[in-house]
Amino acid sequence: MVTTATFAVLGPLRVTNNGLRLSQASQRQRALLAALLVRPHQPVGLPDIVEALWGERPPASAVANVHTHVSRLRQDLAGIGLTDRVVTDSGSYLLRLEPDELDSTIFQATAERARTAMQAGDANKAVALWEEAWKTWRGAPLEDVERAGWLEVEVVRLEEMAASAREDFADARLAAGQLSTAITELGALVRQYPLREGLWRRLILAQHRAGRRAEALETYRALRGVLVEALGVEPCDEVQLLHQEVLRGTPAASQRVVRPMQLPSDCENFTGRAAETAELVRLLTDERRSGVVAAITGKAGVGKTALAVRVAHEVGAGFRGGHLYVRLGGTSPSPRDPATVLAELLIALGVHPHAVPDDLEAQAALYRSQLAARQVLIVLDDAAGMAQVRPLLPGSAGSAVLITSRVQLVETAGAYTVRLDVLGAQDAVRLLASIAGPDRVSADPGAAAEVARYCGNLPLALRIAGSRLARRAHWTVGRLADRLAGEGTRLNELRIDDLEARASLALSYQTLTDDQQRAFRLLSLLDVPDFPGWVAGPLLDVEVPDAEEITDSLADVHLLESAGPGRYRFHELLRVFGRERALEQEEARTEALRRAFTAWLDLAVRAEADLPCRFLKVRLPDRGSVPNQATGDPLTFLETERDALVAVAGQAIALGLTTLGCEVTGVLTTLFDLHGHYDLWRRTHTLALEAAERAGDGHHQAVLRQGLGALAFYRDHFHEASAHFEAAQRLFADLDEAHGHAYADLGLGSVHMFHGRHDDAVVELSRALQVFRDCEDDCGEAFSLQGLGVVRRNQGRLDDAERLLDDSLAIFGELGCAYGRACTLFSMGLHHNARGDLKATERALMEAVELFGAASCPRDEALALHVLAAVHAQQGDADRAAELMARSQVAFSPADESVGKAETLYSLGWVAHRTGRADHAAACFDQAWRLFGKLDMQMHREWTEQALEQLGLSVPST
Repeated sequence: MVTTATFAVLGPLRVTNNGLRLSQASQRQRALLAALLVRPHQPVGLPDIVEALWGERPPASAVANVHTHVSRLRQDLAGIGLTDRVVTDSGSYLLRLEPDELDSTIFQATAERARTAMQAGDANKAVALWEEAWKTWRGAPLEDVERAGWLEVEVVRLEEMAASAREDFADARLAAGQLSTAITELGALVRQYPLREGLWRRLILAQHRAGRRAEALETYRALRGVLVEALGVEPCDEVQLLHQEVLRGTPAASQRVVRPMQLPSDCENFTGRAAETAELVRLLTDERRSGVVAAITGKAGVGKTALAVRVAHEVGAGFRGGHLYVRLGGTSPSPRDPATVLAELLIALGVHPHAVPDDLEAQAALYRSQLAARQVLIVLDDAAGMAQVRPLLPGSAGSAVLITSRVQLVETAGAYTVRLDVLGAQDAVRLLASIAGPDRVSADPGAAAEVARYCGNLPLALRIAGSRLARRAHWTVGRLADRLAGEGTRLNELRIDDLEARASLALSYQTLTDDQQRAFRLLSLLDVPDFPGWVAGPLLDVEVPDAEEITDSLADVHLLESAGPGRYRFHELLRVFGRERALEQEEARTEALRRAFTAWLDLAVRAEADLPCRFLKVRLPDRGSVPNQATGDPLTFLETERDALVAVAGQAIALGLTTLGCEVTGVLTTLFDLHGHYDLWRRTHTLALEAAERAGDGHHQAVLRQGLGALAFYRDHFHEASAHFEAAQRLFADLDEAHGHAYADLGLGSVHMFHGRHDDAVVELSRALQVFRDCEDDCGEAFSLQGLGVVRRNQGRLDDAERLLDDSLAIFGELGCAYGRACTLFSMGLHHNARGDLKATERALMEAVELFGAASCPRDEALALHVLAAVHAQQGDADRAAELMARSQVAFSPADESVGKAETLYSLGWVAHRTGRADHAAACFDQAWRLFGKLDMQMHREWTEQALEQLGLSVPST
């Protein structure tokens, strides 16, 4: 019997044959059918089917149930004339399909034909083919099927395929000159998919080409409103350039685009992998590529990272948006949190740390938006699994992802996977020759083949063996082969990674000198991602030059890897092996680590002392004995050592070195503040505080409470800040530490100031001021004077306020503290405004703007601009107000509940009023009033009410 079967997944799940339709089965059976259809022509394993039907918690009878569902599906298909369609293949199931039976396959094939027509310059043919392709879509993919696990991911893939196709279809319409139709279709699509910037850009372009300039500008404003409201970001660079073109009628001037270039250097002596390299390069350079995801999996030490980096360098020029590279630590005891990784990637893409959301889903959405209009190659090295990788995948077609992992990433839907094994015999010998020297290897090819065989053809072991030959010029290859011949000293095959790697690593270890062996053992104890060479000095208790010579020699034989100039890291197998030896041979392990941690801390204290003083920071005194090691630029040094110092703090605490761990934690606060590492700030301080509490260490409890209070204050969490500052006050009082108590007073007084509790603020700030003067802490004195000046201004005591602010500004000037001067000048500007002196107000606030900018404080800079804009708007100068608002590039997300956002909304209200947008003004004042109330800033709320009454607008009801 001839069949005319159709299988449909692009909409409700449907199967028909010769006019007969497959009956509506149970949801599990429908999910089974969907799982077989979304992977056409591929066997689907039993575990994957179980996951697709039940997700992460299948019933105990899941396997038996699958067999039942498969049997019923076969019967139902046979009932409409489709016999022998579901076949069993090595424990998997495959649904046999004939050509042109599955709608998703038909769509993809027709779409490729359309794209080919476009490449050939035939836009009209491309449009016709796209129209034919879209006839296969009847709704959302599998919209009537309950989905779980990887099946849900496959549906997302189909939706992304459609999203990319919509943009390509629009391009065909534009190229064919069908502007009116394109405008109509794109107008509907942007309402349906408001976060797809590519659709908005094409709509603006179509309107611009059609001469509908006003509509194009309005579309841009609508897009910007959507992005700012939903994600807190501006439109991408490509859209902004198009907007400039619409405004000017000529191509926009070039703008700075952040283009990260994070790939590590290519691997020396890269050998073999020709087929794998060629296939990956082909996938990543295919002009028809659409969101390629490629995974390289295999045993530890097999060369996954080397292959990924080599391929990335070969294709890198084709990704105009740059390259992102991140080590995910999948083989470490604590794989990296996707939220932390996303925050780093967003910052690398140009997002300011303040604009990075706290929530993982919001971070992922912002990440996908940032990548939407770029072509970026993303290398995710050493992934733990799909749960770690999934949030890091882009949602658009232009970028590509290259993943390495020791585990098989079974859920990389639509991904191409390279399963990397050990090298072939010839490539293994070539790798040995490239390191030891081709002449030496060719002189004894039989011995070279034996060395490669004894190394199990594993690249890591081969590099170690080759390096030993290279460093020992008097050795023959045969001599090394003889040393490798003993049982237990070679690798035969990789069954259990660390056991079999241990034999090869032990061989290399035994050839080291006593000093090299001890350095290898002790360095492996460091729980850090990488480390500087000098740290071996205090660790081994030797002079730094001698220690650096030892670390260099370990790197020469590839027992250490280079992590940048003067920095090293361990391969995970080597680290494990070294720790095994350390546990056997090193009795004074903790004391050695104490020396290394102390040296790191001493250098960090010295570097931090050279940074500008920060508000509310209790600094460690100069520790005197500092390693003979230059730190260079202090901020660069601290950022370079950030991850190592964070790990040092955690390891010190785990070892019971509580004081050391707490001090390392505290010294990082200034760096965390300057660079917006708020998540690290909270995590390190919380861990250290718990340790200090367990140890009964009152001093460090107080310092850490002060640090957490400062973090909460900077994040505008005032009630939390008060609780921490009050706890710090009690602890410092019990210890009779007046200086630390003064910083807690300064913090609590500042909270009272923001809440409008003037008398309480004066008490706390005055007490802090006196102690700072007694302790000769000029920075603390200046900040206390500034705070008192603000309080007196708010009380209407303007002469007192001016005197206090002048004194603060003078001290900060003597200290050369740009940040402190900027803070006081900002307060000065508000003071002059209270006096009605507009020129002095502008002068002070504009100087504050410049200093905040120089100090890399963009939100403070924006707030000063917004406040000055509001002042001009209140004076009736709408043009100057709008100009100042336009200078600020800081966007606030909908979830942002900061003082800066409230102040900005207040400023926007005045600007909107002066530019004749009464409704917008009312909305801004309403939001500012509510946010001030949420922040318990009653005085600012009253100012907002006064503004509303002055403008004849109604005050919001509670």
